[in-house]
Amino acid sequence: MDFFEQIAEWTKANPGKTVGALIGFVTGILIFTIGPLKTIIVAFLVVIGFIIGKSRDDNVSIVDQITGFFRRNRD
Repeated sequence: MDFFEQIAEWTKANPGKTVGALIGFVTGILIFTIGPLKTIIVAFLVVIGFIIGKSRDDNVSIVDQITGFFRRNRD
């Protein structure tokens, strides 16, 4: 088994760790290259883009999506 196959196998077995490590790596690079404030702005815009894309995928209005994000589930 070569190195890249081992990496692919580990990634499939640990998807949360992989995503977390990549997010941390990208965030670190952004903080060192463009600064902390601009990194926060970029992260905020990514979240807004995710909400808009999710609302389009799920065929839900953006207002419902945002209010659903902040609403607590009371069962």
